[in-house]
Amino acid sequence: MTALRLGLLGVATFVYVTFELLPVGLIGDIAEDLDVSQGRVGLLVSGYAVVAGLCTIPGVRLVARWPRARAVQGALAVLLVAAVVATVATSYPAMVLSRVLAALTHGILWSLVAPAAASLVPRERAGMATAAVFGGATAASVVGSPLATFVGEATDWRVAAGGLAALVALTLVGLVVTLPAEPSTPQSSEGAHLLDSAGRGDGLHRLLGPTAGSLLVLYALAVVVVSAHFTSFTYVAPIARRALDGVDMPLLLAGFGVAGAVATLVVGRVLDARPVGSTVTAVAAMLVGTAGLAAALSLGGTGSSLLVGLVLFASVAVWGAAFAAIGPCYQAGVMRLAGEHVDTASAVYVTCFQVGIATGSGLGALLVGIDVGVLPVVSAVACAVALVLTLLRRDVYAARSTVGTRA
Repeated sequence: MTALRLGLLGVATFVYVTFELLPVGLIGDIAEDLDVSQGRVGLLVSGYAVVAGLCTIPGVRLVARWPRARAVQGALAVLLVAAVVATVATSYPAMVLSRVLAALTHGILWSLVAPAAASLVPRERAGMATAAVFGGATAASVVGSPLATFVGEATDWRVAAGGLAALVALTLVGLVVTLPAEPSTPQSSEGAHLLDSAGRGDGLHRLLGPTAGSLLVLYALAVVVVSAHFTSFTYVAPIARRALDGVDMPLLLAGFGVAGAVATLVVGRVLDARPVGSTVTAVAAMLVGTAGLAAALSLGGTGSSLLVGLVLFASVAVWGAAFAAIGPCYQAGVMRLAGEHVDTASAVYVTCFQVGIATGSGLGALLVGIDVGVLPVVSAVACAVALVLTLLRRDVYAARSTVGTRA
């Protein structure tokens, strides 16, 4: 039963990430159909992140006394409505509405799903459980995003949105059926008080307490790395087509995702034992991947198609592996540092993650109209900064306190 529950939680992250990234592979199709620029479609990603970031702490505070299972199910119910709205959208404002709806509960799901998974296994296996749930996000890159892009290009992007809505509905039914109504004791009154006061600021101060410095460093690193990723990933389609005319985007995105799936499996096996090495390796690999993407662009006008294609696909694969591994590394780090206040700490982390998405995709929207070739260069520079900071503060990832028990 534990494996089934972990699997369903993984599927929940799969559908959420697939919906969040739906515009990425279909940015040109959506822009043409809705008669807006690619930059405005890109803002659907950054706008989603802004709303999710603003709503994460209030949302988790709202469900602080709920069982995690019910909170996750509620978030998926809202996502189902959002996916249906996207399916029938015929205008840009309708697409904005669908994105806002999903973003409202995004932080609730991502703040609670990893602690919920960790609470299902022995404490020493928390990293494994976290990686298993994050495997759903990776699977969204392996299957969700490429398949949505393929279906959208072959038919219509709304068909892809409709298929996703159906999958969300099936996932919601599965979670309602398999997860008990009261899986365990809800969060303690002390933890709930922290969430209630987090929006005023004093709860956050109390939460960070003895680990304030380490948590702030980890949050900052997450913002830098996620910003670096989404500066280029939001516009990976125009970047890839600039490097190699006629590139197969579903295949390229599948390569990104398959590499990420392999990395997730690997990090799940080593993260508990080697949190520092896992994190340093992931950030270094992301630097290699984004720098390689910049190199593919520079070769686009002079190198052979075969050479450019090899560099492009290899760089995207390394990039995908790195980013898939970084998520579990940071989330597990937050849980180790936060101890019994893991839900609140995860809410702050999700907020920082959304800040990174908004910053990166927003910066990309500004730069893509100037020169798409600048995007991977900016991403690589940000990754280099993150790598230096990670090496200087390796103590952030040292194993320490464990996760709370509310499920």
